Amino acid sequence: MRRPGPLRSAVRADDGVTLIETLVALSILSIAGVAVMAGLQLTVQTSDIHRKQTTGGAYVRSYAEAIEAYLNTSGHYVSCAGATAYAPGVVGFAEPAGYTAQQEGAAQPLDGNGSVLTGGSCPDRGVQRLRISMRSADGRATERLTIVVRRACGEATSCA
Repeated sequence: MRRPGPLRSAVRADDGVTLIETLVALSILSIAGVAVMAGLQLTVQTSDIHRKQTTGGAYVRSYAEAIEAYLNTSGHYVSCAGATAYAPGVVGFAEPAGYTAQQEGAAQPLDGNGSVLTGGSCPDRGVQRLRISMRSADGRATERLTIVVRRACGEATSCA
């Protein structure tokens, strides 16, 4: 004789999962998969931006070194320098592929203490603050560098 009740249903080997249970499990797995894929995409984008920032930083320092080399050649200092006085083409810096280098605005003349000089037609005393930048072609990364340029001292020029 068979036993009725809960014992009999607990030992049935042919019990399966219902359609609702399957749909809930698939929904949970789908949400987890979408979250993992979104995380991977964000990681790839962040890595790309950081790579471009690092590369742009190295390029903007190379641009600053080109300006330095240009200024170390006698007679290249520009008093009251305008927005293109130290442009990449002027100083002999070749822009790398995928990046745009530029001088951002006119150079600001400085006094001996590092303060910006104002007033007068051209208060330049031989020291200027210059801001340069390097921007990636897709616009995701822009690296800026502020440098101080000075008139070269030597036999032909006075540093006073």
